Amino acid sequence: MEQIREPALRAWLNFLASPELAGRESGTLGYDTAARYVASVLESLGIQPLGENGSYFHELDLVHWERDEESAALRLRTSGRADETLPLKGAFAVGEEPAGPPCEISWNEPWTFVGDGEAAASDAYDVFHGFDWKDRVALVLPRPSSGRREDLGARLRGATKVVVISDDRVRARGGLRTPVRPEAPGAPAIALKAPASHPTVFITQKTADSVLARAGTSVEKLRQAGDKAAPFTIDGVTIELEIRARQIRSRTRNVVGVLPGSDPELKGEHVAIGAHLDHVGMHDGKVYLGADDDASGVSGVLGAAAAFSANPSRPRRSVLFLFFAAEEMGLFGSDWFTRSPPVGLESIVLQVQLDMVGRNEESKASGSKPEEKAADNLDTLHVVGSRRHSLELDPWVQRVNQQVGLRLEYDEERVYERSDQYSFGKRGVPVVFFFSGFHADYHQPTDSADKIKFAKNIRVARLAYSLAFEVANRPDRLRVNRV
Repeated sequence: MEQIREPALRAWLNFLASPELAGRESGTLGYDTAARYVASVLESLGIQPLGENGSYFHELDLVHWERDEESAALRLRTSGRADETLPLKGAFAVGEEPAGPPCEISWNEPWTFVGDGEAAASDAYDVFHGFDWKDRVALVLPRPSSGRREDLGARLRGATKVVVISDDRVRARGGLRTPVRPEAPGAPAIALKAPASHPTVFITQKTADSVLARAGTSVEKLRQAGDKAAPFTIDGVTIELEIRARQIRSRTRNVVGVLPGSDPELKGEHVAIGAHLDHVGMHDGKVYLGADDDASGVSGVLGAAAAFSANPSRPRRSVLFLFFAAEEMGLFGSDWFTRSPPVGLESIVLQVQLDMVGRNEESKASGSKPEEKAADNLDTLHVVGSRRHSLELDPWVQRVNQQVGLRLEYDEERVYERSDQYSFGKRGVPVVFFFSGFHADYHQPTDSADKIKFAKNIRVARLAYSLAFEVANRPDRLRVNRV
C-alpha cells in the first residue's frame, strides 16, 4: 500500500485534468491523448496489454446523429410571387425528442395561429375548437414569463406539430445542437422516422414576422391585441419547414491491461479494478476539466497498478486494470467491454469501480437531508453495491478497511446504475463502487485539480488495492447470491 503515494497520483491527475485535453470527451483528440497517456503509464509499470493486436486498446465505435444546420430552411411559396427561403441557422431550435435518432422534419401543412396556446375550461371559449390538427401546424405566441410548457395546451387539444415563437428558447437550446446518442458498436444505420408526436420547433420573432407578414400582421401587433387576437390560418401560402439529420461515427477506446496471477490454475480468473477515463468535453468555450470526475478514479487505479507491480508477491488470480470510454454518454465503454470482453466475463470474480474519489462530500440542506460540510467528511467514503451480489464481499471490504481507516457509509445506492460497475453487475459479476460524494463542482468547469484532496484519493486507492489483492488471492471465488 505504501507504494501508492501523492507525487505519482498528483502527476497523473494534473495531466489528465489539464485544459490541453479539452475535457476528455470520448471520440475527441483530448480523450485519445488521455488514453495513450494511461497506456504508457501501464507499460512503464510492467502491466501487460490486453487489447487488440497486442495493444492496450479495446476499441469501440460511437454512433450518433446531428442535424444539418446548413441545409435547414423555412420556405414560403406563394402563387404569383417569388419564393422566399429563410435560413434557419441561429433562428430556431428543436425541443426534446424521444430516445433514438432525431427525427427529420418535413412539414408543408398550413400554419394556424392559436394565441398563447392555452386551452380553456370546457364551458368557455376555446381557440382550438373545431380544428382538425391532422392537417395543420399550431403557431403559439406564449405569454411573457409564463413559466410553463408553451406547447402543452396545443398538444392537449390534439396538435402533433407545434411551432413556438420564443427568442429565449432558441438561445437556451443552442439552435440545432442535439445530444450525442451512441448506439451499439457496429450497428447499422437506423432509418429516421417521424414519431407519433413531432418535437416542438422554436423560432425567433424575426423569423415569425417573415411568416406572419404573409397574413398582414406581425408578432408585435398580435401581442398588442392580446386576448382579442382571434385565431387564424395563414392562407394563400405554402409554408415548408425542412430539417435533415445525418449519422456521425467516431472511434474511441477503453484502455485495458492485466497483471497475470501466480497460480497456474487460478490465473485464468480475474479481479478487475476500473474507472472511467472520459469526461464531458467543452461547452460554450469552457473546458470541463473533470479532475474529480473521474481523473481521481483513474489516478487511483494507476496507483493500485503501481502497488501490484511493486509487490514481489503476486496474488493467485490475475488482476485487470480497466479505463472506460463513454461513461458520461451512458456507460457505453463498459457495456461494450462486458459484451465483447478480451477475457471470459464468467472469469471475472469481482469488479471494483473508483468514480469521484478525490473530494470530501459537501451539499446544501434539501428537504429532510441536512447540510453536508466538507470538513465533516474528511474520512467518509460511500460504498455502493457491495451487498447486492455476494454476501461475502462486504465483510471483505470491512476487513481490509481496518488497514485504511475510512468511515464507510452505505447511503448512496441510488447511484448504483450511474457508473461502470453497473455494466458488470447487471450481468451477474459481483461489484463494489467507491464514491466520495457529490459537491458543487460536479459536472462544472470548476472541477479542477487544485481542489483534489490527495489524502482521500490515496486512501481510497489503497482500499481498492487491498480489497483486489485479498479477493484475488483467496482460494475460492466469492459466492454469488442466489436470486
